[in-house]
Amino acid sequence: MIENAEILLSVLMGVPLLGIFFAAISKENSESAGRNVLSVGILTVVSNLVILALIGKNLINGSDSFQIMKKFEWLSTPKIEFLFAVDTFSLLLIAAVHIAVLLGLFGVLNNTYRQKTLVILALLFLEMMIGYLLAGDLFSFYIFFEAMLLPLFLLVGILGDVHRQDILYRFFLYNLLGASLLFMALCILFNHQHVTIQTIGTVVLSRNLQMIVWGAIFIAFLSRIPIWPFHYWISSVNVNISNPLVFIIANILPLTGVYGLIRFFPLTAPEIIAPYLLALQIISIITMVVIALIGFSHRDVQYKIFSYMTVFYILYLLGALLPTDKLLSNIGFSVFSWLIIVAAIEVIVSHIEKERQQLGLSERGILREAKTTSFVLSFFVLAAVGLPLSSMFLNNMFIFAGLLTYNLKTAMFILLQHLFYLKYSDNEIAEKNNVINDVSSPIIIVLGATILLIITSFINPLWYME
Repeated sequence: MIENAEILLSVLMGVPLLGIFFAAISKENSESAGRNVLSVGILTVVSNLVILALIGKNLINGSDSFQIMKKFEWLSTPKIEFLFAVDTFSLLLIAAVHIAVLLGLFGVLNNTYRQKTLVILALLFLEMMIGYLLAGDLFSFYIFFEAMLLPLFLLVGILGDVHRQDILYRFFLYNLLGASLLFMALCILFNHQHVTIQTIGTVVLSRNLQMIVWGAIFIAFLSRIPIWPFHYWISSVNVNISNPLVFIIANILPLTGVYGLIRFFPLTAPEIIAPYLLALQIISIITMVVIALIGFSHRDVQYKIFSYMTVFYILYLLGALLPTDKLLSNIGFSVFSWLIIVAAIEVIVSHIEKERQQLGLSERGILREAKTTSFVLSFFVLAAVGLPLSSMFLNNMFIFAGLLTYNLKTAMFILLQHLFYLKYSDNEIAEKNNVINDVSSPIIIVLGATILLIITSFINPLWYME
């Protein structure tokens, strides 16, 4: 155990800012400068992973409360304090986001287009995500909830191949709507003294205020999750992104909506909104089935990955709405493995698609000669579809069991739509003179280490806390 472990939270938030500084002062317009900027980004993320491991060793396994806290006083009148805290659940999500971004950085090793801008914005988004997942008070929670949109908007607009202005405008307007509603709800809650993220579910409100506050909170968080009617703007943005790092970051954003509902929603649903939860569950199931069917039939592999992620985001949303807190750790373990697996698949698929387009090959049989790439992709796809290769497998079963206990029909619909997960094209023999190359050795090494991490997490999900 480390004395004054709360210092580690400050260091965790400070390292990305330091990385942004060194990336910003690096030279541009040279191949070596591009490598240096990427090295800064990779070193920054790896350094924070080491800090996360140290934080993990100071957490008590099995405790659901915040264990390490850091408080900053901002204003005395009105009294506003920033509280940053961590528990096992938030630590799992922060680690997963870091590893996903790390894989994305390795995925753009050979991408020389505006590397400096890419790395700076990626680290800035990572900084905002850390603050959001550590936030223990309403103000810092809201600030980071909105602040992460700036680097994401710039990444999508500048580096995400999304050149249609109407898509970007829709992206901005939907998030502005959610921001406005959440701000209104938090202002009402702020009038109740000593309200923190963990005690927000115990606030007693009048019937009318319950409808206003919880309605605004639900719309604000749901606007970031690919659920009807918000699924369209998210899919419009994501399917147009070819840069693997930008794609990974854009698909981390819905996690903020799921996390917000997990942190805010009380075990017993407020009476005024309880009847609407059934409608939300029905909409969620319909969205899952429709998106899964579209992903199954869609030729674009990016859309297939997006549809796969959408199904799981909604699954975790349904698990979060169950009247129990026993599934919190299961959701955390599943998200940890799932986000890493999807990031790895995106990096490999991006390489395959780039090679295929350069060589003018069809989608069939292109992995025939790229044996290492084929093996690594096969492992992650098998893990993604639910074979027992990661902690995601067992913990998803617990979530399914909870849904079965709570609502049999809901669980059965979820099980049925699993028939339509990732389906890649059947093998055909590619042209002998036009075979794709394996991914580079550094990426293979990182993906190999990721495979070991996934397997280790399946055997013992909390190995880093021992």
